[in-house]
Amino acid sequence: MTHSTLGSGSRLRAHRRRTHPWWALVAASLLAAGIACNTGSLPLPVRPNGGAAGNPGITPTPFYPLAPSPTPEMTTTPELPPPTATPANPWGAFAGPIEASAIEIPPPMPLFDLPPGAEVILLLGSDARPGETFGRNDTIMLAVVDREAGDVTLISVPRDLYVYIPGWRVDRVNTAEVRGGLPMLYDTIEYNFGIRPTHVARGSFTGFTQGIDTLGGIDVQIGKYMSDECGGVYRTYPPGTYRMSGFEALCYVRVRKATSDFDRLRRQQEVLIALFQRLVSLNGLTRLPELYAQYASLVQTDLTLNDLLGLIPVGTTVASDPSRIHRFSIDSSMATGWRVPVSGASVLLPNRDAIQAMLETAMLK
Repeated sequence: MTHSTLGSGSRLRAHRRRTHPWWALVAASLLAAGIACNTGSLPLPVRPNGGAAGNPGITPTPFYPLAPSPTPEMTTTPELPPPTATPANPWGAFAGPIEASAIEIPPPMPLFDLPPGAEVILLLGSDARPGETFGRNDTIMLAVVDREAGDVTLISVPRDLYVYIPGWRVDRVNTAEVRGGLPMLYDTIEYNFGIRPTHVARGSFTGFTQGIDTLGGIDVQIGKYMSDECGGVYRTYPPGTYRMSGFEALCYVRVRKATSDFDRLRRQQEVLIALFQRLVSLNGLTRLPELYAQYASLVQTDLTLNDLLGLIPVGTTVASDPSRIHRFSIDSSMATGWRVPVSGASVLLPNRDAIQAMLETAMLK
């Protein structure tokens, strides 16, 4: 598992949501039957001439008791076999599938409790090109903002992770919203990671590049060597700090010809932190109403201005102490490349135990 923790925050409690199968209860009883034996009465001796029984001249006619009727053997009602348990659906309270899946559907991930006032912002980067109104999510990241602890935890998810999408089937996580909108995506995140988003913010390629250029570029702290081609140019970045334009930053977070989806998650977090630091350097926290109006057309979000104003104290704390930003992501130890037999799609099979261990570390830090 690869993750970096840049500081300490509060501990969050986790508990599991359990699904219980229902059982049909059958009671089998034993019925015993018994028959009592009857014995015949012995008749009194009589005289042939009607004389007294004491006359010695008369020989009494002997009578013998009837043989008792045999007692029938007791029988019992056969014991019924135990009932067969009805298998519980693994998806519990979530919507069941309507299409067949290539793999077995796993149960929901245990649900994490959030402290009072905490927000989970689902950050999405759409791959919609200019002129397109909708696309698949190229970036999927959770930002858990803890007001009490004054810290932020980032958790990145690879777009090709093969997960159960409640109400549909097992498929890539970035197809959930295309299939059923944000409600289905929220359910998918909760089902597979035990965290329910409270807000969402989405940027497109165009909005991303324009927003960074409007800020005059950003300074990205690169933690690992990368060399790849983008826009017909090979770009090489040894570890260090680099000023990037909007297009350069977009290339940096998207290319993967020489790397992988896992490495892209690291780069996406580096650029997000650089964008935040740039806003802080321009007194963005104090100019929030102005910037909110300026960038409203570049970002789709359900966060209101009042919502963001309520997060300023956390932003101020994190800006003064970047170690309060804790970074986690699903890496190659938590997912394995796999090709779906029928469609031939290349996906990432999750190692749920490893992912759960990472999430517990992230949420219980």
